[in-house]
Amino acid sequence: MTEENKPAEKTPEAGIQQLNLSYDKVQDRLLFRVGLSDDTELALWFTYSFSRELWSALNAEAHLPEAKQYMNNEVTDDVEQFQQEMEATEALEALDFETEYAPRESVRNDGVMLATELTLSDDAKHLDITCLEGVVANIVLTHELLLATCNMLQLASKEAGWELASATPSIMIEDTSAPKVLH
Repeated sequence: MTEENKPAEKTPEAGIQQLNLSYDKVQDRLLFRVGLSDDTELALWFTYSFSRELWSALNAEAHLPEAKQYMNNEVTDDVEQFQQEMEATEALEALDFETEYAPRESVRNDGVMLATELTLSDDAKHLDITCLEGVVANIVLTHELLLATCNMLQLASKEAGWELASATPSIMIEDTSAPKVLH
């Protein structure tokens, strides 16, 4: 068997101990670092478009409060949404965002990889992040991990000046009641 035909070794699984998401102004990307129980870390670059896609997928499950603009005719179940947001906010308060990230001795896969695609399972318990380098990071999502990632995405994107929420174009409706004046 030649080196080219040799199957790639699967990196052993390790538990997540710590997360860090920060904006790198030079790269204009977010750096997502996952500190693992085997004293290594997984480091991924998130582009603006990838971050928006990740936010859209995860926050649909996390229910974190976000500023929204509603169209005049839109009907929402505000009470249910408010209850979900309150539960998410209370759960976030129990998480530790004060402890400084402790860099690990080595980075898996010999460096930072560029995240290009994501797949979230139907039950939102598994997140697969495919990287440009061909590596797929498999992350088992607990509710706390989901909330923490969404919270960090909000904070890092704010620092970057990025808008994560999908911009919904408002529909322009011509006011036919006002007379038109031609000059």
